[in-house]
Amino acid sequence: MIKVEGSLFTLSGDSYTYQMKVDDYKRLLHLYHGQTIEGDASTLLSLRDRGFSGSPYEAGTDRTYSYDYLPLELSVLGEGDFRTPSLVIEQEDGTISAAFRYIGYTLYKGSKKLENLPSVVIDDAECLEITLEEELSKAKLILTYIVKDSSLVRGLKLIASSKAITVTKALYSLDSLFGNLDVTYFEGRHCGERSRRRATINTGALTFTSRRGATSHQINNGFILSDSDATETSGNCFSLELLWSGSFTFFAQKDQYGGSRVALGAGSELFRYTLKDEELTLPELLITFSSNGFSELSVKNNRFIMNYIRRKNSSKLVNPVLLNNWEATYFNFTGEKLLAIAKEAKKLNCDLFVLDDGWFGKRNDDLSSLGDWFENKDKLKMDLSELSDKITKEDIAFGLWVEPEMVNEESLLYKKHPEWALKLLNKAPVRGRYQLVLDLSNNEVIEYIKAFLDDLITRGKLSYIKWDYNRFITDFYSSVTEVGKIEYKYMIGLYSIFEYLNVKYPDLIIEGCSGGGGRFDLGLIYYTPQSWLSDNTDAIERLDIEFGSSYLYPIATFGSHVSAVPNHQTHRTTPLYTRSSVAMLGSYGLELDPTKLSEDDKAEIKREISDYKKYASLIKDGDFYRLLDSNEASCCMVVSCDKSKALLIAVNRLSHGNPVDRYVKLNGLDETKSYKLNGKVYPGRLLINGGLLLPFTFQEDYEAVRLYIEEL
Repeated sequence: MIKVEGSLFTLSGDSYTYQMKVDDYKRLLHLYHGQTIEGDASTLLSLRDRGFSGSPYEAGTDRTYSYDYLPLELSVLGEGDFRTPSLVIEQEDGTISAAFRYIGYTLYKGSKKLENLPSVVIDDAECLEITLEEELSKAKLILTYIVKDSSLVRGLKLIASSKAITVTKALYSLDSLFGNLDVTYFEGRHCGERSRRRATINTGALTFTSRRGATSHQINNGFILSDSDATETSGNCFSLELLWSGSFTFFAQKDQYGGSRVALGAGSELFRYTLKDEELTLPELLITFSSNGFSELSVKNNRFIMNYIRRKNSSKLVNPVLLNNWEATYFNFTGEKLLAIAKEAKKLNCDLFVLDDGWFGKRNDDLSSLGDWFENKDKLKMDLSELSDKITKEDIAFGLWVEPEMVNEESLLYKKHPEWALKLLNKAPVRGRYQLVLDLSNNEVIEYIKAFLDDLITRGKLSYIKWDYNRFITDFYSSVTEVGKIEYKYMIGLYSIFEYLNVKYPDLIIEGCSGGGGRFDLGLIYYTPQSWLSDNTDAIERLDIEFGSSYLYPIATFGSHVSAVPNHQTHRTTPLYTRSSVAMLGSYGLELDPTKLSEDDKAEIKREISDYKKYASLIKDGDFYRLLDSNEASCCMVVSCDKSKALLIAVNRLSHGNPVDRYVKLNGLDETKSYKLNGKVYPGRLLINGGLLLPFTFQEDYEAVRLYIEEL
């Protein structure tokens, strides 16, 4: 519900309130966000002479009113606010200052789709649009708010007049009078993405930036603000997630009077966008609230993502079980070898065979051929159509790995169009994986990519594309785009290609990938129903990656495969049942050579795939609960929305002599129901409040258990 009373704007969702007010000087204050309140929260403001804090000129001799401590909906540089700003604008004369005044608002029903940007479109959502105007340049700032369930979606658009302005920072900020907050963030590395970390907001700014042109393995662009004592099941917490896949900036800081400011938005220090008689639309920000801890926050947030963000034409899709040949063969394969793998995959009950890197140009290693998207007939001994026909005749769908955004210097494309690569003039480029990044801010490059994808999809009769992105942008120079605009326009170009494919091929599944999980974010999830979670396929390390990712993203979006042992990344050997159980926490697949499996392993994998297909709808549509996460053991549960059934998965990491019993409380079930598991009946209150003794035998490390729970 959105309520406007004079200058007061109150936005109310399920159990939360977000409130703003236009002050006497036409600035927009941010009064409150948190559990539901009534009335005007401006009564919480403490107006007094703070000492050496500047006041707006209109305040005259009133020194009690200063933007140096007031909570602001939008913080700018040059208005007497000495805290870190969220918006920095350079005027046409070179001065760095901006003063945005409120000029009006609009209420409407149903949110609007953004052009070539991921966007939350909800027909019955209540929406608010607030317009501010900049004093000197007359540029307008449009702030949008979409209210639905326990979530709020914020939008931001700048409209420049005939007077040019240059934007060097444009973030969403969230001010609070109450500064005793923690930030949970998700950092990592290649093969170790999204490890959960928690820090208290202090007076020194906590800042995270990706300058890589992508969200990155190193830091995700989703964050959680919480009470300092919040747990999985108690305390107030907010998630903030950017619908964006490029460079970004986040900061959190406590101010001099104990309040806090948090900001998140697109772009790094490289961002510098000059506007004149044109518009700039920034990516949207999703904010979700819970008053009952991280677990409820994840459930509410992930339901919103599945309902309103994840690729719309796959909203009812149960992801197909696939076999990818990468770890089975790497670059060393022939067409006949691929056909043999596909035949065995079908026998194992797989729905889809995916041909990974190495099928095109002269690609026998990672040194050449990116950009030359035609089949390597010397290697395959057949063309793409023939290979596709032979595979699909086995009653299994066919998919293909591509890396459209990249080019090798050793390729026909680069020799023809060296200007299409992002690289500095008169300087040798920085290499990453022996490849360069194509300039997706260039329309010629975009049309080239669309054309070769059309050809591959048509000739290959493709049901699926694995879209990889294996290096980050280092050389920010384009033959057609100003340097400061590359970060933004590159992503707009990428999204335009995804939008083109989604419209033209509505049944095509695109799986996002970036050296594993280097570009895992809501921007990609909007266009792709699943993304490869990590290049690390080891089941034990995958648990950490899955648990960390689950705070912000639905497990149905996780590309998660069973690989061979010893594992290719860690050389660890784990039981097949454990590898399969961990892979069930996502979009299930195989990453191995089925022609090398024993008959016993084949039979077990076939049973495991059949089990997964029984649970697939529950995993896609259910709510995920983290029940235990330690160095000793991990346990989680997927619960149907009506709480009538659940799947519990637990993994014993380390065994001990004379072990201590481990109990987990089954948060997520219904206290009023009775449940059947392992042939016994348990009251819901016992399972939730008392718990369940984990049934490990404790004889070996890496044991797993799966329990199906259903309402009696």
